[in-house]
Amino acid sequence: MTEAGGDREFDAFFNSSWSRLQSQAYVLTGSVEQAQDLTQEAMVRVWKNWDQVADLDNPEAWARKVLHNLCIASWRKSQGKRKKHDVIRHPEIPDSHMEIAQAMRSLPGDQAKALLLHDGLDMTVGEVALELGVPEGTVKSWLSRSRKVVAERLAHFDQDPTRRQSHEP
Repeated sequence: MTEAGGDREFDAFFNSSWSRLQSQAYVLTGSVEQAQDLTQEAMVRVWKNWDQVADLDNPEAWARKVLHNLCIASWRKSQGKRKKHDVIRHPEIPDSHMEIAQAMRSLPGDQAKALLLHDGLDMTVGEVALELGVPEGTVKSWLSRSRKVVAERLAHFDQDPTRRQSHEP
């Protein structure tokens, strides 16, 4: 591959993948700024390894794995800095989106990733199973459990009197 051809391929990859990757990072971190930073770092790593990554069947899957690892590392570093279930408010994101992201962060890692890939990135059960290296039945089970937990968590947000008061005029 020529250098210019590689640059064009990477640019196309970047343009088609950035938004999905950043959304994944936001769900995992709860911070728009941190999601942007971690997505940028993941893309730098993709760029540095583009000669190998471009030859993969699914370069975005490689980037998602790198990004997921960066998010987990970032979470571990900041684990003691805030309470587990604090909802981080950001003026550009509707409360409902932040609450869904917060509820997803309460899931075990693989369950959250399966739910994000399937429901958030519109991947099939088979694609999720392939990416996570587990049987399709496991993915289906994770999705079922995850949706139940997220629904219960969102019901708690709806019943929180401090949340309701903060939205009244």
